Amino acid sequence: MLETPASLHTRATYRTLLLKGMAPEEAANLTAYLAGIPVGEAHWTLKQINQLLFLRQMRQTGRFGDADGNRTH
Repeated sequence: MLETPASLHTRATYRTLLLKGMAPEEAANLTAYLAGIPVGEAHWTLKQINQLLFLRQMRQTGRFGDADGNRTH
């Protein structure tokens, strides 16, 4: 997977939070929250955050649409 500016930013944020003493799950959830991803009861990983941000960017740039993934027979 290509590195995007968002994934580089999330990785740096996550690492900084770990260095400040947060547990990996806490650091990932706070990173998700800072990226505008709802946290609630979910427990995110850095990989999931970056995948979701990638899909969000694809959607915003018009490269991923409502019909993508739909099969017609």
